[in-house]
Amino acid sequence: MNISLSMKDRRVVTICNHNFSEEGIYHPDRILDEYDLLYMQKGEWNIIEDGITYHLTPGQLLVLEPGKHHYSTEKCSPMMRNVYIHFSNSSDDIPGGSTTSNTPGDDHITIGKLTDCSGHPEILHLFEKVIEAFFIYRDTDPNLRCCIYLEELLLRLSDINDSQSQYKDILIQEIIHRFHCNPDRFFSPPELADSYHVSVRTVSGRFKKETGISIHQYQLNLKLDMAYDALPFSPNRPLRDIAKSYGFYDEFQFSKLFKRRFGLAPSERK
Repeated sequence: MNISLSMKDRRVVTICNHNFSEEGIYHPDRILDEYDLLYMQKGEWNIIEDGITYHLTPGQLLVLEPGKHHYSTEKCSPMMRNVYIHFSNSSDDIPGGSTTSNTPGDDHITIGKLTDCSGHPEILHLFEKVIEAFFIYRDTDPNLRCCIYLEELLLRLSDINDSQSQYKDILIQEIIHRFHCNPDRFFSPPELADSYHVSVRTVSGRFKKETGISIHQYQLNLKLDMAYDALPFSPNRPLRDIAKSYGFYDEFQFSKLFKRRFGLAPSERK
């Protein structure tokens, strides 16, 4: 289940904090007129919203929505630790499970109702930045910094949701992230297999099953697409340098593959 949030207006952070219970506590029984963003660091908690139970474990994030009844019928596990942020809603938001005909506009982002963030330590870091800014600047202008950090957090959650929606295999998500972070390199299946401690057959098979194409073809398409977008902004940059920056052997190999994919030469695109 996803929630679509409008990014037209800046959100207001009303409260945020760390939460720790040595003995275990119940979640407050309430209906808020704002969002409650909750990230579990340690322990487990069953939180109910409008009759649906969400089981939270370490690394998971839950979005409790305005106007919905949320509570718990049992205490969280002892030594539970989490962080939370309450922030304002917008009339342009589209709630999770919405059956209306509303469709998200270009100014909306989509985040998951329940998101596994265990492989994304930056999420906790962004929570901590919001909380720190809220208390340091609470007597001046807390929301200027808080809301900027909150927007960064929401955008990162949207990125995670997009990647998890497209590719369910965590291994493939990580490999594709590596490709995007290293456009100047081509990774071979044996190299990837060694990095993730699996066989070449496993990494190649899982990648093909998830994306529909081979590891090499995915990288080739990505690099050519990146180069296609970059060329108009590099009119005086040597073609050889551009080719090298995307992992190609030389400008001749690059030009041949570029023309095959797009039907025009790199020089024409420039």
